[in-house]
Amino acid sequence: METSRIDNQVPFMAIHPTEIIKDEIKERGMSQKELAERLGMQASNVSRMLREKESITSALAAKLETALGIKSSFWLNAQAEYNKDVLAVEQRNEKEQVAVDKEYMLSSLLNMKELYAKLKIRTSLFVQEKLDALSQIFGMEPAEIPYFQLAYNGNFKKSDNVTTDEKNQRTWQVLAYVSAKHNKPTCKYEKGNAREAAIEIASSAHKGGISEEQIKEILNKYGISYSYVSKLEKAPIDAYSSWVDDYPAIVTTHRYNDICKLVFNIIHELGHIELHIKQNTNVAYISDGAYSTDQKEEEANKFAEDILIAPDIWKDIVNTSSKGIGVNNIVQHLRLQAKAKELDFGLVMWRYKFETHKYALRGTNPEKITRPVKENFI
Repeated sequence: METSRIDNQVPFMAIHPTEIIKDEIKERGMSQKELAERLGMQASNVSRMLREKESITSALAAKLETALGIKSSFWLNAQAEYNKDVLAVEQRNEKEQVAVDKEYMLSSLLNMKELYAKLKIRTSLFVQEKLDALSQIFGMEPAEIPYFQLAYNGNFKKSDNVTTDEKNQRTWQVLAYVSAKHNKPTCKYEKGNAREAAIEIASSAHKGGISEEQIKEILNKYGISYSYVSKLEKAPIDAYSSWVDDYPAIVTTHRYNDICKLVFNIIHELGHIELHIKQNTNVAYISDGAYSTDQKEEEANKFAEDILIAPDIWKDIVNTSSKGIGVNNIVQHLRLQAKAKELDFGLVMWRYKFETHKYALRGTNPEKITRPVKENFI
């Protein structure tokens, strides 16, 4: 029989040698009275030894060897292993209580269930093991994560019409940062690349549609990280941009399965990267789709609008459509304008809706996102 196990592996609980004795006599169909006779002990003393888990001494180990045919060294080693395990379990439990307190603090700020699920950290692990896994992923102590998150809170617009779960919003932002760190671009970012990437994305979209995978490939070519993190309940976020390590990053949510809205959101975030985000700074921009009067948001909106459709072309479309065109005919008119100017009709409609706030305009169905990017954290 062997009692050795992997060094430094702490068992769930310490197993006393008397538990092994109980298993042995049960397996052999032996009563405690018969064992007492073989040990040369009173039955009451054997009963107490098993009940109170008395230590195995050298003398008792020798008797057990005679009674059960198991070497005395086994019983002495089992007792030594038990003593070692008791200490290890006590130390583990002390650390576990500290970890429980840390997790409780984190749970007041973050949705830990979602965080563990997204990062594939098993909930069956000890809390200390789960926090250790978080430390490896983030490269920092778990207790620092909320402070890190606040540092990256930056500027973002929040809709007054949507109820927001602040805990879920913070959790999503933390996940976005992890995803951006994992999805490092293979090319180096140079100043001006955000504008070039925006122009190429818009051009590709107008030439015959664009998939999300194509967008990711274009951004990678310009040294910009792109990833997708699904939205959490009551966290109305469309997109996020920030500087991560030595490159800019964009993360989106697919809150709406609309490729035109996605293209606009990505180019909007490219506007923040081009105009506002400085290298190695911890400011993030989070967009929720609400129209904002914040100066930087307005600048990013204008950047996206002008990249998608040149100002002179858009002015011509708007001026033409305003001359005697009724609401019922505006969709058809914009379709004709898009065809005449070789523009993607969906993007023309999206810009019209965005600028006029007529999002309920009928006559069109949003084009869905094709070849969507998968979530990828580790």
